[in-house]
Amino acid sequence: MPKWTEYTSKDTLADNDEVMLYDATARANKRGLMSKFWDYVVDKMATAVISKLETNNKTIIGAINALNSDKVPKKALSLNSDTDVSNILNSVSAGDCNLFPVWGTIDGLYGGWAWGIVLTGLNNINFIGVENASKKLAAAQYSNGKWVKIL
Repeated sequence: MPKWTEYTSKDTLADNDEVMLYDATARANKRGLMSKFWDYVVDKMATAVISKLETNNKTIIGAINALNSDKVPKKALSLNSDTDVSNILNSVSAGDCNLFPVWGTIDGLYGGWAWGIVLTGLNNINFIGVENASKKLAAAQYSNGKWVKIL
């Protein structure tokens, strides 16, 4: 059998290519399909627990899914009516807070449209943004069923 460095190399791998592996249980070198090796790696990504991950799910695939789901929506929500407020408040569960891009008159507090973000908690909404017409900073809070202008 040649030395490891005497084997030729291959740049592009295929599923039906074989790899050499050491079977620790049988204490012997064996051949294995590249596709089976890949299945093993994917299984480990889905099931192996990595405690250093800073997500609730400690598997690689679970952490990626968590990061993909925890992003701010790219589409701005309307914030012009009581229905809009209810929709935003209903999206929050106890102990959670959400961050949404929004636009609207914010219950008429500003002379025209305002664009910004809201940070929502249970039964309250905090808005910070820019009043479109005046280009001034705008801030307001919704709690106890009404909006209060801060800036």
